Amino acid sequence: MKKHLLLVSTLAISLINAQSNDALKKEFERQNKENNAKFDIYVAKHYGTFRTLETQEEIENERSKLAGFLPDGRPYFYEPHDMDQILNSNADFIQGGTISGLTGSFNGEGINFTIFDGDNGSAKGRVYANHIFFNNIPNRISNKEATTMNYGAHSTTVASFIGAKNYPYTVQFTDGTTRQVNFKGIAPNSTIDAYNFGTTTLPGNSTASTVFDKILIAQPNISNHSYGTNQGWDETTINGAYSWIWRGAYASPNTSVDAQGSYYTNDRNYDQIVYNNPSYIIVKSSGNSYGMGPTGNNTPKYYLNSSNTPVAFSATDTLPQNNCALGYDCIGFGSLAKNIIVVGATDRITANGGRYTLSGDVVHSDYSSAGPRDDGGIKPDITTVGTSVAGASTPEDSVGGSQLTVGNGTSYSAPVVTGIIGLWTQINKQLFSGSALNAASAKTLMIHSAKEAGNIGPDPQFGWGFIDAKKGAELLVAKSNNSIIFNNETLNSGTKNNKTVKASGTEPLKVTISWIDPEFKAFTNQWSDLYNNRTSKLVNDLDLRIIDTTTNISYTPWKLDALSPMTPATKGDNTVDNVEQVVLDSPVAGRTYRIEITNKGTLVNNAATPVLTPQNYSIIVTGFSEVLGTKDVTNATNGIVIAPTLTKDIVNILKAPKKSSFSVYDLSGKKLQSGVINSAQEAVSLSSYTNGIYIIEVKTDKDVISKKVIKE
Repeated sequence: MKKHLLLVSTLAISLINAQSNDALKKEFERQNKENNAKFDIYVAKHYGTFRTLETQEEIENERSKLAGFLPDGRPYFYEPHDMDQILNSNADFIQGGTISGLTGSFNGEGINFTIFDGDNGSAKGRVYANHIFFNNIPNRISNKEATTMNYGAHSTTVASFIGAKNYPYTVQFTDGTTRQVNFKGIAPNSTIDAYNFGTTTLPGNSTASTVFDKILIAQPNISNHSYGTNQGWDETTINGAYSWIWRGAYASPNTSVDAQGSYYTNDRNYDQIVYNNPSYIIVKSSGNSYGMGPTGNNTPKYYLNSSNTPVAFSATDTLPQNNCALGYDCIGFGSLAKNIIVVGATDRITANGGRYTLSGDVVHSDYSSAGPRDDGGIKPDITTVGTSVAGASTPEDSVGGSQLTVGNGTSYSAPVVTGIIGLWTQINKQLFSGSALNAASAKTLMIHSAKEAGNIGPDPQFGWGFIDAKKGAELLVAKSNNSIIFNNETLNSGTKNNKTVKASGTEPLKVTISWIDPEFKAFTNQWSDLYNNRTSKLVNDLDLRIIDTTTNISYTPWKLDALSPMTPATKGDNTVDNVEQVVLDSPVAGRTYRIEITNKGTLVNNAATPVLTPQNYSIIVTGFSEVLGTKDVTNATNGIVIAPTLTKDIVNILKAPKKSSFSVYDLSGKKLQSGVINSAQEAVSLSSYTNGIYIIEVKTDKDVISKKVIKE
């Protein structure tokens, strides 16, 4: 949570996965035991043997929030990251049922979210399920922690951004001003399972579970994680005074290193979980540490020695720069993983009725942590509004109550994205026989549909842009009528996957792919391995290209410069991201372009000894009028005719040699039917298919020809 604008006020009203996860559970158990042993050593060194009851409670609270250890043995801890969210993101178009091609409205019916949250370790953090914002449907919130845990304001707020009911209200601020808001969340008819992010003993268990254990227990399709770690300057209280604390390493008078932007154990754990469970869509806040630090103020400032004891900087010491002093590089451990979705925060869009009209409408919130990962990997992945937004709250006790709050934080932007992905999943289930999005397809859809923000292309503050719920829904409809390619595909090592399309010329030709990459393992527990390590964290490096078949020009994907991230993104060989996007802003109408997906090296899995394994990926292609076979035969010289090209049922193949074969494909390249031509007029029925665009391909002993047809 960050910079509250309003004091809280009371309202007047599968088997393979199971086997892989068993090994993961054992690994997390090993990590937990190792961390607890290290923590015991730290406690003995830091607190001594004589401890008051208050000190012991502090120790146990720290243990519950323990996230890991820095290379010098110091512990680091999780901390919370904190009708605008709906209008700004265009989610109301989905909620209101105004997306052409969809039946009904979508408000999260049948969608279950899981949140991992908390306020202060294990002491509190349950969502107040009886809040008036959640009473539109019975049993919407299921708390999975022990009933002895107090309710938490932060977790209740996060849950409300996902699923609060429609609730207009006039908020009065402490300065006497008022604002009409609606506390409605993105998916107000969804259900939510709630866990604490701290290490706690769940009901029915005899041993404590870390957040990673809990993810495996929960088996969530879509989960929200509004917490993280700060590895630079942080706020604290020392000797009763508000102070700055440097959480990197420091040696007087001028030597400092830090782990901001560093891929570490927590990131590896998230990546491993998603690789083993590709249906898990994990959404995480980027953090609120941007701009923190003592520069420009007289606040007392300290660094931590190897015993985690604060040491005051001397007057002659050179202080480390404020976090993200150059505009980039202040995201902490756990929010730099490849296979999750990391969310930054922007200010409210108040002009234009709350609607995005151009990139300048999107303003980076002055606290929202910026990337990239130290190897240049794009983080955050996406942004949405998180500043001056209104949500539910509760007293942090065992009784709870219906309160509200208005505040700022990436804690608040992350659940907006989580909710939107839930609505997209609901749409996907309606359109495609109950099928849910997976981690790769959700990210591909989110990035391909994102609106431009900041620099053209991706950048360290906005990632791939500003989320657009409406555009994502429209792409799902377009997939259903075969007017775009949106597919899950597989690449075999050393092969090349090709698609040939004809550009429409009415919009950019745009291709986005993403894949779930094995976790990066090759790092040691040394500061030299953390601080500004530029080694790529990719294991399987896929390459996306668009080739102009007329000029043979090859177009490459976006990439950031790890050494100069604020320089606008360029296009070239991207060796660090498991997302690649190629955009031709002005393709030649009617010209043929070939889309190629290849790989460097050898594609492997995440086994202890990796073995050759095909890599699955998700792909979206827009901006084309036709998918071509080997030849385009609009005016075939061999006499073969495919007609009519606009039909309600039957298409005829005329004058094809007998014993030729035909196939029918959708625009993703999936073969729907095939047969042998036995007459001069072969009838092909499309009656069982949905309305949309299809490709009919005819193979003779000399040619392969194809034709686009439209079923209406």
